Amino acid sequence: MAMTTVDDRTKLTLRNQVELLCFRVLPNSTRFAINVFKVREAVKFRALTDLPEMDEAIKGLLTLRKEIIPVVDLKEWLYRGVKPQGVDSMVFKLADTDPKDTQIIVCEFDNITIGLWVYRADYIMRRNWDQIRVPVSSEFGNKTNNYTKNDEGEIVYVVDVEGMLAELFPMVEAQRHEETASLSHIDVRHDLQVLIAEDSKSALKALTQVLDRFSVRYTWFDNGRKLLDHVAQNGIDDVGLVITDLEMPEASGFTVIKELKNNPKTSRVPVIVNSSMTGESNMQMAKNLNAEGFMGKTDPAAIARYVQQYLHIKEVVK
Repeated sequence: MAMTTVDDRTKLTLRNQVELLCFRVLPNSTRFAINVFKVREAVKFRALTDLPEMDEAIKGLLTLRKEIIPVVDLKEWLYRGVKPQGVDSMVFKLADTDPKDTQIIVCEFDNITIGLWVYRADYIMRRNWDQIRVPVSSEFGNKTNNYTKNDEGEIVYVVDVEGMLAELFPMVEAQRHEETASLSHIDVRHDLQVLIAEDSKSALKALTQVLDRFSVRYTWFDNGRKLLDHVAQNGIDDVGLVITDLEMPEASGFTVIKELKNNPKTSRVPVIVNSSMTGESNMQMAKNLNAEGFMGKTDPAAIARYVQQYLHIKEVVK
């Protein structure tokens, strides 16, 4: 399955488009998707090394070209507490699909490599971000944060892999809490606020915990278009910083950067990307669009550095 090149993906972002790798976790069942930017490769399932005393959804360790990668049974995580529609419960429980017929999608995000064990990766689908929607409700709860439709009109749910990481690997969350608690105090300007565009609740929590620690005022939007509409209506006189995710329905983070920086009325406001897609190509694209910085979603120290740089109270030299 061919993935697009870095140059092709760059052109996509400039057109406010995204490519999604669509897959199933059970035969003839609901389709899910993940941003191609987060996918390194898809490989045939192979024997895993047991990883005891972990969540049941963590099936073991994959050795791939001397790299050790934890593997999550995405079926187990997504359907926990949910009866798969159109699938016999016993078949689901016994998971009698031959593992040799299944695949592992190797992903990289938040500077972490992880394998997602699925039934089969089907195809890559290109969509405009304004074709990505936030569901009013979903049988999968907050495990899927967006959805779209494929060419046949079937719903395809976009998996919140950041939320999955936070839930299944609590040691990562614990480390982030420890790092947040150890941050040195910063005196901030209370006449300025931060505007945040972020559609993942788990990522938003990680970000706002740091901002709350420093008593930073902020306003949150669950997609980039809502943030841009707010700026168009209210201006940026009290905005000291914009922090934006990249993957969002209606308008991506790249669109947020481009529209703010191309408008003389808003070009001065600093824009920081907060994304789990920490690859070099994304960082370079954000830089080329004149964003002031780029950070991963689990990096409290980086958030503190940008608060220090753009919102702290400067000493008056007499």
